[in-house]
Amino acid sequence: MRILLSITLFIISFIFPEYGYGQEPEVKKLIQEGVTLHDQGEYMQAIDKYNAALKLQPNCAQATYEIALSYLALKDFQKALEFSTAVINTNDKQLSPGAYAVKSEALVEMGQVDDALALLQEGLIRYGDEYLLHFNMAVNYYNKGDVDNTLKHIKKAIDLDKSHSGAFLLYAYALNDKGLWVQSILSMQMFLLLEPDSKRSKNAFEEMLQTMRIKKTGKPVERSFIQQQMLRNEAGTLLHPEEIPPLSTADGLNRILVYQAITSTLDSLQSTPAEEDEFMQFKLVNRAIMKVLQKESLSTSRHGIFWTFYVPFFSHIELSNYYDTFCRYISVSYYPESLEWWQQNTEAAENFVLWFENGDNI
Repeated sequence: MRILLSITLFIISFIFPEYGYGQEPEVKKLIQEGVTLHDQGEYMQAIDKYNAALKLQPNCAQATYEIALSYLALKDFQKALEFSTAVINTNDKQLSPGAYAVKSEALVEMGQVDDALALLQEGLIRYGDEYLLHFNMAVNYYNKGDVDNTLKHIKKAIDLDKSHSGAFLLYAYALNDKGLWVQSILSMQMFLLLEPDSKRSKNAFEEMLQTMRIKKTGKPVERSFIQQQMLRNEAGTLLHPEEIPPLSTADGLNRILVYQAITSTLDSLQSTPAEEDEFMQFKLVNRAIMKVLQKESLSTSRHGIFWTFYVPFFSHIELSNYYDTFCRYISVSYYPESLEWWQQNTEAAENFVLWFENGDNI
């Protein structure tokens, strides 16, 4: 059962604009019907609708773009290349960046990663900073094992648009691979706040538990974004719970303090008469991390998105009356008890949403 909540400040549905200018009503209707079929997985039927639209309006860039998307979903990469190229050739400022992304993904699936990167760079030169172009650049560099360029482009993508959950997930992966494990934890939680109940949410939550030293298995968790033909070493650079993570100061953060907060919290829980369940461990360890970050953020002048966005954002949650609700929300895909809690506490869920929408003045 999906959690149907809308936190409008950060959970913003990504919908392509209506590229319907100059379209006849029948053309627009056919395209809308095709999009509905595509979303239902009926890709060939969707293509039939788009082709019908092209018969009425042969130069309709939106219909051409939608065909490219459906062929990509069908894994007909040659056709996806053909139709995305046709859109690019129209020089449509609204659709072309997306067409570059479709074409680059088709190239990657055909094993032409460097060509895909060159194409995306061309798109950035032609159209300037676009979320999709930077995001796809980051994904491709990630698959090449180039963490530095992954971080460069995914940070830019997030700067351009903070409404996409996948960007925060990829950012968390790259940060963890770079050894920036504390930053990775907060980026993972931002992803889980935006996308709490998918399959990749469950995997992301487990990797976060490993990073937080709560999950004791050393088995690497399956990650999103990795192309099958370009899988890196199974363990990658993911830290195992038995290993001590990097503790040097990074981004002005004394990571020894965070590590000590984690280990002391876990040690104290082990000494309690009844062992706390894993969810309680997560909630308490996460709070201990946030307390350290709050104190550190006040010690000197801090710069960078970690200190100016992530720490204040999650500190505000931790200090609010909604911290327990937040922990249930981001763990809903992982703990059946969290899902059950949400189903049985609809009023608390609604208040959580209202708090995000209106702040503390409710």
